[in-house]
Amino acid sequence: MSGEFLDWSTLSAWDVTFALLSVVAGWIASRLVRRGILALMARLEGISAETGRRVASISGIIVLLLGVGVALSFLGAPLQPVLAIVIIVAIVALLVLRGIADNFSSGIVLQTRKPVQPGDQVATPDYDGTVEELTSRSVVVRSFDGRAVHIPNSAFLNNPFVNGSAFGANRTELEVRTPLGGLGVEAVLAELERVAASVDGVRTEPADQAPWARAITIGADRMTARVQVWHEPGRSQATGGAVVVALAAALADRGPDVLVTSELPSTMARTEER
Repeated sequence: MSGEFLDWSTLSAWDVTFALLSVVAGWIASRLVRRGILALMARLEGISAETGRRVASISGIIVLLLGVGVALSFLGAPLQPVLAIVIIVAIVALLVLRGIADNFSSGIVLQTRKPVQPGDQVATPDYDGTVEELTSRSVVVRSFDGRAVHIPNSAFLNNPFVNGSAFGANRTELEVRTPLGGLGVEAVLAELERVAASVDGVRTEPADQAPWARAITIGADRMTARVQVWHEPGRSQATGGAVVVALAAALADRGPDVLVTSELPSTMARTEER
């Protein structure tokens, strides 16, 4: 009949049979596709189980919908209304799921390219901490004050972040103000390097990561120096504090004018490499 989506009067038993077989075949195919994609995702390095399940589920739904579309064609459904419905559903899904899709695709990038991994020390514009988990929705970071921070994958990738664990070591810089005590500048710098190297956690190898002291200002009987030390990622405060204590103890006989600090302005802390 005119105006109806399906003209039931023209349908035969074979049409209905083929339509039902199409739906059943689509359902079976969707199950097989889902299992196949799950197996494939399990073999791919860097893809989490949750991400694999989501990709498999979406693929299975698409195959099932194709089976339903074939069934409708057997039943004589007009093409234009079907296309209109598909387009409307696609637009609504795009608007509703846009954020989810962004996070999902960003999660795949994070888990395959691996700019960060669980255990890495990271810093974002808003949070610092240790990466605990990478999911299809977010990067879970344990902040240094013990909070769990869930950063959406798309927000994590679309903003600058620092991976302090990428190269296996971090550098901390200290400032030392001390009287020369009758010694030459080079002798004082060598003493600062020796004391810093004796602190547990300070790296002495390779050579370019050994403690390095350099003069910043030199007066008639005093000087200001910067001391750089390398250590394990995430140990900046602990190792830096231990070096401050060691340097202050070594320079205690120089009088009350000695000052050792790790609190440097950010523009001063980001100095050149050795």
